[in-house]
Amino acid sequence: MNDMKYSDDEIDLRELFLKLWNKRWVIIAFVILCTAALTTIAYKMTPIYRATTVVIPAGSSGASGGGLGAALGQLGGLASLAGVNVGSGDSEVQEALAVLDSRVFTERFITEKNLLPKLYSKIWDEKTNQWTVEKEAQPTLAKAYAYFDKNIRTVTQDKKTGLVTLTIDWRDRNEAAEWANELVQRLNAEMRARAIEKSEASMGYLDKELKSTAQIGTQEAINRLIEVQVKQRMLANVTAEYSFRVVDKALPSDADDPIKPKKLLMMVAGPFLGGFLGILWVLIAGAFQKPKEVANS
Repeated sequence: MNDMKYSDDEIDLRELFLKLWNKRWVIIAFVILCTAALTTIAYKMTPIYRATTVVIPAGSSGASGGGLGAALGQLGGLASLAGVNVGSGDSEVQEALAVLDSRVFTERFITEKNLLPKLYSKIWDEKTNQWTVEKEAQPTLAKAYAYFDKNIRTVTQDKKTGLVTLTIDWRDRNEAAEWANELVQRLNAEMRARAIEKSEASMGYLDKELKSTAQIGTQEAINRLIEVQVKQRMLANVTAEYSFRVVDKALPSDADDPIKPKKLLMMVAGPFLGGFLGILWVLIAGAFQKPKEVANS
């Protein structure tokens, strides 16, 4: 009894093969349709190009050593209050990367480059310079930032080498390279401005402390800190690549080298997908037809 039960439960591969063979034209039709559909989609899709720029942290501003170390030992927490950089350069790198990914920095870039119509070109009329949707459906800077950060810009850092890679994926290969390079330039300019502002604020604080103390040793230490701040401000003013130095500048990709769609891959996948769907269709259709055959008998 058990052997008969197991025999009834087993799939008759020969019967399955005959069923698929009898419906081979259906399977072939699925293969042709899927191949044609994927090929059409591959050639109709807007190609996306990738531009990549590689940068390396410019390094610390040299605010340590010698006389400064003695000054910091004498002043204790005063250096921290004044904003003097006594830590590692890694924190500065992470701050710069956070600024690069920040919403304020990105939204300013989108606004000044007038990218909203480009990011949402499907609902923008170039002839009238107006949106084709109601005001409530028009994209905002917040949505543009989310779209840009998720779909266009990617920032990665190699922890071993310290190299930072910025990639831009965009349908215009020239604009992709332009945006990648400009983002690095804007980031350096932003961090320079912040460093100058910080140095000036620190110098103001130190100058105030210098006037309020009569101790010669403390005055000498404060003067050293002021000298450090002067050097930092001068460095920020004269250094274009303040936070990151460009190792490999972004260049436009070749016109025939988009990252997607992968036309050849999609064309090769068409027959496999069509064959799978065709076989699945035959098996499902056969499963629904079987009860009818049994009922008619």
